[in-house]
Amino acid sequence: MATHIKKIPALAVDTYFNKAGNTDRFLNEPNGLTQLGFGLFGEVGGLLAALKKVSRDNFLKSEAQIVGEEIGDTLWYLVSLAHHCGVKPDALAETCMYTLKKQFQETYCLREYGVTFEEIDRLLEPDQYKITSQREGLLRGLAASCGNLIATHQDALRAWKTEYTAAVLGDLMAQLAMVAWCFELKLADIAKDNLNKIKDRWPGQDPDFCRLFDESDCEVYEQLPRQFEIEFCSRAVGTREEVVMRLNGVNVGSPLTDNNSVPDDYRYHDIFHLSYLANLGWSPVIRALLKLKRKSRPKIDENEDGARAIIIEEGIATWIFNHAKARGDFFEGVAVGQLEFGLLKQVRSMVEGYEVAACPSWQWERAILQGFEIFRHLKEHKHGVVRVDMLAHVLEFSPGQITGSDA
Repeated sequence: MATHIKKIPALAVDTYFNKAGNTDRFLNEPNGLTQLGFGLFGEVGGLLAALKKVSRDNFLKSEAQIVGEEIGDTLWYLVSLAHHCGVKPDALAETCMYTLKKQFQETYCLREYGVTFEEIDRLLEPDQYKITSQREGLLRGLAASCGNLIATHQDALRAWKTEYTAAVLGDLMAQLAMVAWCFELKLADIAKDNLNKIKDRWPGQDPDFCRLFDESDCEVYEQLPRQFEIEFCSRAVGTREEVVMRLNGVNVGSPLTDNNSVPDDYRYHDIFHLSYLANLGWSPVIRALLKLKRKSRPKIDENEDGARAIIIEEGIATWIFNHAKARGDFFEGVAVGQLEFGLLKQVRSMVEGYEVAACPSWQWERAILQGFEIFRHLKEHKHGVVRVDMLAHVLEFSPGQITGSDA
């Protein structure tokens, strides 16, 4: 019987161009071109710095992984610059192809249909050995070209004719393609991986949440409650403040203090675990507090709901809290889509190997920002009721206490 191999469709430059352009958060900013230019130069600098780290520290990730991600981010900034300047994707791609043909002393005829990244790769493939031997020179050339570009003030850049802008950026794209090949990477693969990264970070208008992790892997009586209200009660004990959570009039867990010589309201930090629950469907800490560990599935109970998972979650909550506190604003005013990507990458790396690793970066961002929104309310009001909705993936806060509470 013949084996049928599923063919992955080619990725057109204009398809990548449009998807990347839709995530350009600098589009409506007065200094957007400057920010994109700095971002482009920063990514190239990041590529060089990452390679230095590989050779110096024997970095944990392979060289190809690091290079591929950095080149993908550089490609995003380059294409976003083109989008910002009104350059058409076909003009960018055609100029890139023309530059590469000229580099290898071949003729190139302009076409009436779109160029794909696979075509760019095929153009470079015959000269792979030659390109690989030029690695240092290609990296220097890419850095120099990016430096020349950002040396141009954005007002001057806007004054350029579109054809000239397309030529400059298309030439830069050709250099980027050769840098990819000098590391034995294909630009098509890099572009596709970058689109996956974009989707992971910015899901669009109708995002798909991960399924709830206890829908099918445990008994019903071990499932987390999908909707419930929990009360945060603050009270003075001597010279310190402590917080208790109550569910249906029953205390949940132990009273919490800031555990810090300098008060910082960390005693309300259980709200972060509740936000992970609402937005990710995950919280080993809350599962343990509610005595809902998945005992019917011993491996899940040990590996997903056990002490190590709880420590990791507490570590994430503490690490993000310290980061938010150091900012001085606890993420106030940070809109969805604007949380530092480096922070999200670090969190994702901390949960690698656990079920929650299936949750994309945008879902983590929602969990973090919603948690801190309610945290700021608790700081202000000291006492309140939080409604947790795992189905709608939201937290809601009401000041005061549940009617009939005897806290």
